Amino acid sequence: MKKILSRLALEYFRLLARLQLWKNSSAIIIGITGSAGKTSTRLALALILANKGRVKHSSHANSESGIPLNILGLQPTNYSFLDWFRLILLAPFRLIFNWERFDYYIVEMGIDSPLPPKNMHYLLSILRPHVAIILNVDLVHGHTFDHLVKDRDPVRRRQKITAEIAKEKMRLARAINPTGVAIINLDQQELSSQISSVQARVLTVGKTARANFRILEYSYSLQGSSLRFSYQNQEYSLHLNSLFPAPFAYTFAFAIAAGLSLGVSPANALKALQKFVSPRGRLRLFDGLNKTRLLDSSYNASPLAMQENLLLLTKLAGRHHRLAIIGDMRELGMQTKLAHKQLADWLLKYTDEVFLFGAAVKKYTLPVLVAKHFPVLHFTQMSDLIKYSQQNLVPDSLILIKGSQNTLYLERAVEALLLNPKDSQQLCRRGSYWDRLRSLTP
Repeated sequence: MKKILSRLALEYFRLLARLQLWKNSSAIIIGITGSAGKTSTRLALALILANKGRVKHSSHANSESGIPLNILGLQPTNYSFLDWFRLILLAPFRLIFNWERFDYYIVEMGIDSPLPPKNMHYLLSILRPHVAIILNVDLVHGHTFDHLVKDRDPVRRRQKITAEIAKEKMRLARAINPTGVAIINLDQQELSSQISSVQARVLTVGKTARANFRILEYSYSLQGSSLRFSYQNQEYSLHLNSLFPAPFAYTFAFAIAAGLSLGVSPANALKALQKFVSPRGRLRLFDGLNKTRLLDSSYNASPLAMQENLLLLTKLAGRHHRLAIIGDMRELGMQTKLAHKQLADWLLKYTDEVFLFGAAVKKYTLPVLVAKHFPVLHFTQMSDLIKYSQQNLVPDSLILIKGSQNTLYLERAVEALLLNPKDSQQLCRRGSYWDRLRSLTP
């Protein structure tokens, strides 16, 4: 019964959202999908388009329920039954009285499954973008694609599941009509191999010379970040005074490319990005206790992002002590064992000490590190992890905190290690709803 009611509620919100969008029928819709970087790209593109027109974007909303609620101008508070009932009652009034005007709607389109309502086909029944941005593909939510692959070999299976996820994400690009634009990552073969199936104009982004928008060089340090790129035989540079690690090369490249496709000059795009701030929990840098620095990447985790973050830790730490506080990478399905054993190899290579938190890292990562006599501890209670960390920090360390979001909430560790308690307002998952969930989580 609960499943039936949920689906009816989704259909109700979907219908009202489509009617709400009709009020801005001339607005250009930009859909962003990918396994990582959707929020950063959305925020960067919103800055670029802000001087060209009125911009609406899907803050904290990328799902079958979040997107229609965002279109209607509604925001859940605690996701309880009463909260959903409140939203159902408010929705028609929002449809009648919400006459928000916008010229661009930038929407994250996250897919959790190949099946409705959590697939791209269902999201496309809510809205049909004019511009598609396909960032990347990784094993996030790979467990829901397990049934599509029969191959039992771990390596081949991983490749095939990733290919299935890529196929689902590329539905967005294939849905764009011939007058629209699809902006696609040319560096990932799983995506580039499907470009021929896209009817819209294709603009490719990547490091390869074949890319329309080519990333020539990207550098970063604790003092700042620089991107050099070329487009139509012209070279451009972006210089920012904050740390934005390697994945942000694609964030900025895709945002600028999308702006170009919508008539924003490179000069104006580069100027707009000077105001860019990375999203909460996505590699923000803070001062920590005992003269340490904290790399807060606690929002979520996937194998690709985990490896990139550990490489970043090594690059920035130099000769300083490298501590990683690492949680499980969730929703990987049958790839969970392989991914967490591979994680152990990365930790051996890129860190000096590791604190682990979660069932998967305990089962698959910890034994590998123990066998290598590596300095590692596993904690089952966050309070124990926090207490030990606060008492045993090596001075001048650089500390990476990263893990998946479901039931781990590693932002608790970040908050406990902050030098300035006021910085906690810059962490992810703020508010009474998340406070309650954290209080119920060991």
